[in-house]
Amino acid sequence: MKTTQGIWRRIRIISILLIAVLIVSIVGCETFGPKYASMKSNIIPLSKEKSRIVFYRSKGIYEYRRRPEIILNEKKVGISRPGTIFFVDVDPGNYKVRVPVMLSPGETSIDISTLPNETIYVKTSMGAKAIKGRTDVEVVKPERAITEIDKLEFMAEPTK
Repeated sequence: MKTTQGIWRRIRIISILLIAVLIVSIVGCETFGPKYASMKSNIIPLSKEKSRIVFYRSKGIYEYRRRPEIILNEKKVGISRPGTIFFVDVDPGNYKVRVPVMLSPGETSIDISTLPNETIYVKTSMGAKAIKGRTDVEVVKPERAITEIDKLEFMAEPTK
């Protein structure tokens, strides 16, 4: 004979499983564009007089819905979205990349210098600091970046 306590326990377990499946399906289905690996052959090559700054963010479980702005020398160039990549071509020189903190005052920033015909890879990520809305920003070596970005979605026109 089943008790009402056992029935309610099963209902709670099934409810938790259904909620987990729903969350995974919502997070997994959101797409922004084609995979970078399929698009990279169509990207216009970098001009010898310009520099390219590639911004990307891997998919992750931390703060999936947070999408902070990416600001390059006081100009918004895009949004840090999980699983996406975009780039901006700039004149060679010194740049400050800022990502404002979403839930408290402050920002995360790094300074970068570019040379003519150089590509710099900037990775944004949310880890343990994501609780306060802080996004980590780092310059990544090309070898590492290239292995990480092939599976990301390419945003030809980054959201500004």
